[in-house]
Amino acid sequence: MSPSPSRRPSVLSVLNRQGLWPVLACSVLAMTLLGYRLDVSQRASFAFLAWNLFLAWAPYGFALAARLEMTRGQGRSWLLAPLALGWLALFPNAPYIVTDFIHLRERPGVPLWFDAGLLALFAATGWLLGLLSLEVWKQWLEARWGRVRAWTFVGVSSLLCGYGIYLGRVERWNSWHVLTKPGHLLSAIGAHLTEPLSFPLLPALTLCFAVLLPLSYLAFEALVSRLRCRRVAG
Repeated sequence: MSPSPSRRPSVLSVLNRQGLWPVLACSVLAMTLLGYRLDVSQRASFAFLAWNLFLAWAPYGFALAARLEMTRGQGRSWLLAPLALGWLALFPNAPYIVTDFIHLRERPGVPLWFDAGLLALFAATGWLLGLLSLEVWKQWLEARWGRVRAWTFVGVSSLLCGYGIYLGRVERWNSWHVLTKPGHLLSAIGAHLTEPLSFPLLPALTLCFAVLLPLSYLAFEALVSRLRCRRVAG
């Protein structure tokens, strides 16, 4: 039975609960510093960060849409399936920004420490977007199927995310290739599954993110729970 309209949380309260304002503030600050850097250096060295941040927002957008749909009750739950698939396909875009540190080096006109801070801010924002989007699905699954299955989902999603980051960073596949080049992408995935050790970075990069994401989410969940308990107690 769907909750009555008067008892459903408002859109604003849902967005607030899912961390929209902090991550929006981080994104605005990141883009402001990037604009400053581009203006000072008169070079487009780090302009790609704007596009990568946009892609990092994509899975968060899918998760927010799903969260709003979840508040409606069971009336249109069939919409969650495509939202979940869209989120899973785009999820690697959020933590992917961490790998942009490979571009860090001395460049004329801008101190190295500024570029390091700029990359760190973009990476932290992307990672936070990923954790916030993961939280939506994990909480929903935990409420229905229990904590063990929800954490299994976190682990499997993190493993797939690590593999997606490998595809993007090492083999230079993009999210839209799922639609534009599905045959070529499936062929590459088949080769990875049959001979994973033939691709030196594949196991290491995939497992690295498969471990880091659940660990960071565990810390994130503990922090969020503590803050919510303080808010209730206050």
